[in-house]
Amino acid sequence: MSKRESLKLLCAAALLPAAPAAFAQFGGRRSGKGNPDAGRRSSEEPRVEALETSLHELHEDLKLSTQQEPLWQAYADKVRALASDLARERGRRPSAEAGTLLQRIDRVVDAARNRLTALEDIGQAAKALFENLSPEQKAPADPRLANIMALPLARMP
Repeated sequence: MSKRESLKLLCAAALLPAAPAAFAQFGGRRSGKGNPDAGRRSSEEPRVEALETSLHELHEDLKLSTQQEPLWQAYADKVRALASDLARERGRRPSAEAGTLLQRIDRVVDAARNRLTALEDIGQAAKALFENLSPEQKAPADPRLANIMALPLARMP
């Protein structure tokens, strides 16, 4: 592993504890409290709903033009893909314990590398979107674009 890759992994690991704090900044202005079915859902459903709600609220608040929509869609799709990958990884975790210590270490490193790559892709999409927003649109986008991309990480076990 190169020095640069090691540094990236170290930075990603260092930022993971900050993810819950980023998630806490969202509040619950449109949380849909009082839903009678809330207690009967799987633990994964509220996680997906929180991400989808945050994406939907920001999308509404930005009032994007037709030219900006593809940039938004690229950002949202990449965030959803990261959340999906992490959920799939959580679902596989019990069987992933098999193997030697070295194989398990390699799996942990590979997973962190994949997360970092996904975050870099999301970051590029977020920057492209932000650069194409008007000053009025940038106000609601900052800091929410960064906070939303941290949501899937905030739910890691």
